[in-house]
Amino acid sequence: MSKLGDSCIDTGLAGFTHIFVVLRNLEHVRTVYGDDFVHALVNEISFRGHSRGAIISMVGEGAFLMHMHVGFPTSYCLALQELERWQLILSAPPFEIEGIAIFPVLSVGFVTLDLFGTPSLAEINQISPPAPMPLPEVQCSIDWRLSYESDMEFAASFYRGLGRQDFALAFQPVVSLGEGRQALYEEGLLRSVETFTQRATTGEETISTLEKLGLIRRLDRSVVLSLLAMLRQEPQVKLGCNISSSSAVDDSWWISIMELLALQPDLASRLTVEITEYLPMLHPETAVDFVQRLQVLGCRIAIDDFGSGFTTLDFVRRVQPDIIKIHAGYLHRARENERSAEVLNNLVSISSTFAPDVVIEGVENEEDLALARGTSAAWAQGNIFKAPQLWPSWSRHPLFIRSSSL
Repeated sequence: MSKLGDSCIDTGLAGFTHIFVVLRNLEHVRTVYGDDFVHALVNEISFRGHSRGAIISMVGEGAFLMHMHVGFPTSYCLALQELERWQLILSAPPFEIEGIAIFPVLSVGFVTLDLFGTPSLAEINQISPPAPMPLPEVQCSIDWRLSYESDMEFAASFYRGLGRQDFALAFQPVVSLGEGRQALYEEGLLRSVETFTQRATTGEETISTLEKLGLIRRLDRSVVLSLLAMLRQEPQVKLGCNISSSSAVDDSWWISIMELLALQPDLASRLTVEITEYLPMLHPETAVDFVQRLQVLGCRIAIDDFGSGFTTLDFVRRVQPDIIKIHAGYLHRARENERSAEVLNNLVSISSTFAPDVVIEGVENEEDLALARGTSAAWAQGNIFKAPQLWPSWSRHPLFIRSSSL
């Protein structure tokens, strides 16, 4: 099986390679909504494929083999684009069953049929790299089922809002602690908006909910695509955005983004991707591979909120980021006593051994600024410099997030 990162060459795919689809949250849906609901969801996924021109064969519960009426592209680049297209077609919009909106968590990949016309078990297991944070285990308790149902309702509401462009990026610069106030880049922070007025942030609870459901990739892909569009429109700026570490998988969700970065290195050189680890990673090697590919393409990588959450020094060492951003809590605690200020200084010193640029987050007032300048960090971010702006002076318009689904 070819890797998604391979170069665009003629691989003779036509007539041999098919698309295999696996429903990853089948048991979650079954436990919460029942067998009849699962049967209806599987039928709806199959119908969606049929309606877009595919011949669907069931090879197991929640597993499909897709054949194309018109054959498969022989160019590997075109085949990758087809793979991504089917990922989006089958994943969104959510399926409405008995008045309930459900997002399937699907993995899609290439498989080559054996003499009996079925993919090998090894190929099925390698459809996509293992996610750094797999879906949580199914539980049979009433509380778990109610929580999953509530989370899915929230996700459906959130992505309906994304489809209406209810969200935009508010930009805040990462600023030099020196006299010139030079900006390293402008970070795009996701905000819920009403016209052009900032209304609320999308906090860790939102991200955590989408991560638990396996649905964060759709948001992160949408944000990165929107940011790349802004970079094309504004060639003078350097921009950054945050993605969850659970999205850091080099699979079909990222194909067009990786191709765009490879074709337009100027965009890659002005893009900083911040990685945040809200939950512990079970497969950090997958995220390392993803980050290294972005770095090869010319992007800068930042580890966000370092010192909080679950980011380990081993992961930072393996990633070799360009930027480490110190969680604001360390600065705010440094206001209280000298011991906490010493902890901040030590964390900055440790960070500087792993990355050339260290940023102190959460600089809100002159006291914070003095504490930040007392460390060896060269950069800072916070409202004392500039609050997040939905319509910054360098932009022709606000950057509303467009859903990345077809």
